[in-house]
This record gives sequence, structure tokens and C-alpha cells, in this order.
Amino acid sequence: MRRYFWAACVTALFLPSGSNKLMTFSAFTASLAAKGVPYPTAVAGVLTAAKFLDPLALIIGLWPHWTALAQIGFTAGTLWITYGQSVMGLIFRPRQNLELFQNFAIIGGLQFYFASGPEGGSRTSLR
Repeated sequence: MRRYFWAACVTALFLPSGSNKLMTFSAFTASLAAKGVPYPTAVAGVLTAAKFLDPLALIIGLWPHWTALAQIGFTAGTLWITYGQSVMGLIFRPRQNLELFQNFAIIGGLQFYFASGPEGGSRTSLR
């Protein structure tokens, strides 16, 4: 039950971001278009849905392994869109990139949760 609790706490970090992207969808789409992302409206829709619906599913406990894997993928995709190919240069400047390292820590926690499972705290294990 403890692993499920910590995974729910980690994914709860994504809910404010997801709801903010949902409320300011056009500004998020414009920021993606400014970064040169192809099909910014479609990418913004997928990222917004992933940032809002996937943490809800993980907190509720629906398909814990697959939702953790999807959250890992979308977090890594968001990091790639945000920082692009300059990630390797950013790693060597740790004081300037706290958010980058926080996202790496979240990815690591979700990978542990994906590998170890919810320990009986999910909705799918209660059936």
C-alpha cells in the first residue's frame, strides 16, 4: 500500500499542470508552435490529456503499470520538447536546471512503481 501512496503523491504533482494546460489550451498550443513543434494543436491535445487524465487514472489505481509507463513516456516527451537537444549541456549546470532534475526524479520514481507494482492498492488488484 505504501508504494501506491507514494505513486499517487508523485502523480498528484501533474494535476495542477494538467488543469492549467486544459484551461489555457490556446496559449499552450501557441507556445508549442513557437518552439517549432509540428502539428501543435494535436500535440497540445495529446499532452494535455496525458497530463490531466493519466495522473487521475494512476491516483484512482486503474491499470497502474500502463498508466505509470504512459506517464514516463509523456514526461520524457515533454522534457524533449522543452529542452530539445540541449539536455546534455543542461545536465552539467545543475544550479540552473532544478526543474529538469525534478522531472528526472519523477521519471525514476515512476519507473520504480512500474517495475514493482502497486502492492495491492490499485483498483485492478481489488477485483
